[in-house]
Amino acid sequence: MRVFKLGVLSLLMVLLVACGPDKAPADGQVVALVNEDEISVHQVQAVLQRQPALSGQLGQAAGEKVLQGLIEQELAAQAARAQKLESSPKVLQAMALAKREILAREYQDRLADKAAPPDAGDIDRYYDEHPELFKERRQYTIQEMAVKVSPAEAPAWRDRVKATASLAEVNEVVRASGLPATSREMVEWAENLPLALLKQFASLEPGHSLVLERPDGLVIGTLVRTELGSINRRDAAQAIQAVLTNQRRREVVAKGMEALRQGAKIQLMGQFAAGASAPTGASSASVTQ
Repeated sequence: MRVFKLGVLSLLMVLLVACGPDKAPADGQVVALVNEDEISVHQVQAVLQRQPALSGQLGQAAGEKVLQGLIEQELAAQAARAQKLESSPKVLQAMALAKREILAREYQDRLADKAAPPDAGDIDRYYDEHPELFKERRQYTIQEMAVKVSPAEAPAWRDRVKATASLAEVNEVVRASGLPATSREMVEWAENLPLALLKQFASLEPGHSLVLERPDGLVIGTLVRTELGSINRRDAAQAIQAVLTNQRRREVVAKGMEALRQGAKIQLMGQFAAGASAPTGASSASVTQ
């Protein structure tokens, strides 16, 4: 059986429309009738907006793909209502959680819309401050080698690898140790590398390595070679504008949420009452992640 997966927000939107006691009158935008229930073009468009990659992958067929998925959802929703499943604790809890998520996202979207758009000066500064992405943009060929070592041995290994000056030397050091290791070669353009790592690789000479720690050992990223592929300011402007816009939107949302936290009374209870710390990121398992 073919299953078309939609996000929880899209699913809730469909359920809210279908389950409401008073349905909106048809406005000429109905694209399907499932028994007596309508699916509108607005629902199709809403799903496409939430999943923009679909249009890129399928082109004009994306709308038909989404519509067929909505039809299957509506059939399942009708069957669920016939079995009185909408009043089950599990469904009620899921709908309450999804409703909260929708409201929170709408509030944060409205906060983000207040962010000031970047101007030409902002774009110029970003272009000049990140030569590794534009003027000196390169394609990097990197050997990534994961070596299993204990945390106590990691500092010595880091020094040993940093003393090497070629890929052959790195491979020999690892081979001579007899420790379990896996390796792969990857080719990535500058913009596909995390910015913090990109700055480090941009300063390396071929044959030299970066060493990253992870819980079960080290990841050694050895720069094999690079190929220049610079981008001028005109061609970079649109991408820079998108980056700065997203960055400013995130900042505005973060400030708004912090203001809400400061003005709220939040009390942790139960198993979380003993003290909660902010979540920490997992150690990098790859030189490109």
